[in-house]
Amino acid sequence: MKVKRMLAILLAAVMAIGCLAGCTGANTSKPTESSKPAESSKPAESSKPAEQSQAEPDPADPYAGADFAYPMDKAELTINKDETDYSTIPAWVGDNYWEYVVEEKTGVHLKMIGSPSQPMEDSEQFNLLLVSGDLPDLLQCNWLTHKGGPQGAIDDGHIVELSQYKQYFPAYYQILEENPDTYKKWVSLDNGGLYNFPCIVLASPTGTGWSIRKDYLEKIGEDVPKTVDQWHTVLTKFKEELGLSAPITFEWRWLFLEYAAAGLSNPWGTCYPFYIVDGQVQFGPATEGYKGFVDTMRQWYAEGLIDPDILSVDKKTVESKVSSGDAGLALQQIRNTQNCMIADHSDDPTFELVGVTGMVMNEGDPIEYGHYTNAYTGGISISISTDCANVPLACRYLDWGYTEEGHMIMEYGTEGFSYEIKDGKPVLTDLIKNNPDTPDAQAARYYVGYFRNHAVICDDAYAHFSEGVLEIASQFYSNQQAHAIPSLVYTDEEAEAIRDFTDIDTTSREAIANFVQGNRPMSEWDSFVAEIQGLGLADVLAAYQSAVDRYNAR
Repeated sequence: MKVKRMLAILLAAVMAIGCLAGCTGANTSKPTESSKPAESSKPAESSKPAEQSQAEPDPADPYAGADFAYPMDKAELTINKDETDYSTIPAWVGDNYWEYVVEEKTGVHLKMIGSPSQPMEDSEQFNLLLVSGDLPDLLQCNWLTHKGGPQGAIDDGHIVELSQYKQYFPAYYQILEENPDTYKKWVSLDNGGLYNFPCIVLASPTGTGWSIRKDYLEKIGEDVPKTVDQWHTVLTKFKEELGLSAPITFEWRWLFLEYAAAGLSNPWGTCYPFYIVDGQVQFGPATEGYKGFVDTMRQWYAEGLIDPDILSVDKKTVESKVSSGDAGLALQQIRNTQNCMIADHSDDPTFELVGVTGMVMNEGDPIEYGHYTNAYTGGISISISTDCANVPLACRYLDWGYTEEGHMIMEYGTEGFSYEIKDGKPVLTDLIKNNPDTPDAQAARYYVGYFRNHAVICDDAYAHFSEGVLEIASQFYSNQQAHAIPSLVYTDEEAEAIRDFTDIDTTSREAIANFVQGNRPMSEWDSFVAEIQGLGLADVLAAYQSAVDRYNAR
C-alpha cells in the first residue's frame, strides 16, 4: 500500500506544480488554532498512543477480548473535521457538550485538524491531503464520490480494509451481522469487505413534504386535496376566492433533488432523475409520463396557480410566503414547516397547517413516489487511515458510537439533563425543545449529541420536533424506497459514463423550466428527449443498471 502511496505522491507533486503555475489564491496555510473553552471545561489533552503495527492483531492486546471496558487509557486521535469554536457553546450546555462527554466515556481526545472537504463528497483539496503523505488517524469522507470508490481508496493505500480488525468493533459488527440485507449490504464493498464506520439515519427518509393552510380550506369549503383534479380545484379557489399571489409554492430545486417534489409527478408514475421500476433503471424526463406531468405544470403556471417567483425563491422565501399568508400550499423541509407554525400569527389567529400526501390520479391510487434520502448515503462516514499508529484503539473509539451507551449519548445527550425516560422511551427535555437561549431545538440538540454527524446509527432524528409538525410529516409517506437508486459503488468505467450526466442534467433542468413557463412549446418535447439521448443517456442508464445489479447481488 505504501508503494502505491509514494507513486501517488510523486504524481500529485507534478500536478501541484502545474496547478501553481496556472493558479493563484490557494490557501496553503495550516489550520488556525480555534478559540478554546475555559480551562475548567475543555477536553483534557492526552498523549498520542504508542506506535503499533497494522499486522494481524495480537488477541492479548488491551483492546481485544471480553475483558475490554471503556474508558480506554488517555489517547488522542486526529480527524479531518473543522475545529470547534468552544467560545460559541452556550453557557447552559456546560460540561454536557457532546465532545466533552464522549472524551470522558471513551478516554480518547478527538483532535480536529480542519476539513479540506465537505463530509458528503470529496474535493480537490481533500485529494491533495490524501497524497500529502501526512494523513490524520481518521478520515471523514464520502468514498462513494471518490475516484475508484472505497476500494480505490484501499488499493491506493489511503484507508485500512477493516475486516481483519472486526474483533475491535464488536458492537458495529454485530449490527451488520444482524442486518445482512440492510446495513451490511449498504456499507459493504462488492467483495464483502468493510471500509468505514458509517452514519446511518433511519428516521428521516421523508423529511420534506407538503403542508396546506387548513383555515384557508375551511374558507373555501374544501377538504385536504388528494387527486390532481382536487389539487387544481383548491389552488384555483385559493387564487380566485382568497386572492393568493402564490397558491402553491416551493423551491424549484426540489423538482430535481432527493425526489423531494416527486409527489407532484406521482400521478404519472415517474419522477426526477433516476429511479427503478421492476429492477430496471429509468430516467424520468425520457418517459412519456414525465411529459404529462410537465404539461400539467405548464397549464397550472399559465393559470397563475404556481408561484410566479418559483424559479428564484429559496427556503426562507417559501417559509415567509406561508407564514404571511401569500401561499396556501407549500413543499418544505419539516424544520421550515415548524418555523412557519411557531411564527407570530397574532394578526391571523386562525392560522393552521396540516399535512398533505402526494397527488394521485384517482382516489385510492398508491403513492409510489415522494421525497426520500437513503438511510446510508456514504457521507459523514469515518474510515481509519493507513497512517493511524493504533488501529485497534481507533476501532474501539469508533465502535463506542454503536454501543447502547454510545447510541443514547450521541442521539439524546446526557440523561437527566437533555432527556428523560418516559413510558420506557427517551424524551428530550424542555431545555432542548423549548430553550429561550437556543430557540432552534435542532441546534440545541446538536450541542448535547452528535446524532447525524458521526459514526452512529440515528433512529430518532425527529425527537426535537413538536407533535404538530410530526403529525404533518406523517403525511409525507410514499413507496419511494422501492424505487430509489441505492448508494452505489462504481467501477472506473461506470463513473466515467455517469459523469456525462452533468450535461444531461443541465439540459433537462433548463428545458423543463422553459416548458413550464411556456417559453418552449410542448410540441418540442420529443426533440428535447432526442437531445438528451444524443448526450449519452443510454450509456449513463447502462452504467447505473450495472452498478445496481452488482449491488443487488451482494
